[in-house]
Amino acid sequence: MTQHTQQHSTWLAAHEAEVSADDLWVHYYSVGGNLGAFELEAYLHGMYPLPVRERNTIALALNELIDDLPQRRKAEFMDGPEQD
Repeated sequence: MTQHTQQHSTWLAAHEAEVSADDLWVHYYSVGGNLGAFELEAYLHGMYPLPVRERNTIALALNELIDDLPQRRKAEFMDGPEQD
């Protein structure tokens, strides 16, 4: 998986689950995320590249929010070295 693939899967999962960037940011921050709301929204739209740790923290926060909804697509985690 590439950085772009992970970002797109996160955007798609958030979009399909109707999770707003603001709601995602609140939960992301509560699980230890370091970005501001503006940077997280820019990432969701593919305009702000992030390191793997932050991308995975966003995926974790989003997946936890989605777990409380009826079954939906989830964001993908990245393991191992990046493949561009």
